[in-house]
Amino acid sequence: MTATQSFKIYDILHKHFKSDIDAKAVVEEIETIIDNKFEKEKSQLSTKEDIYRLEQKILEMQASMERRFNTVIMWTVGTGVGMISILITIFKLFIDK
Repeated sequence: MTATQSFKIYDILHKHFKSDIDAKAVVEEIETIIDNKFEKEKSQLSTKEDIYRLEQKILEMQASMERRFNTVIMWTVGTGVGMISILITIFKLFIDK
């Protein structure tokens, strides 16, 4: 929590409690709670390095998918050409007789 936020909370509590000691104690407790929560959740936050690694993995996956897609297209076209060749051969056998 920033110092500005702490002072704002202190001002609000000072108006409510009319006591510096009570207001300071509450602000310190709030800061402690926030710091503890942050420390607890800090391990789940992403760093710039984590984001960079994720972007690199996504780019690698895209390249891999493009290669696989191109392979599938080549097999599809090759199979189509093979099927047409077989059909032409069969038709020639029946037509030539």
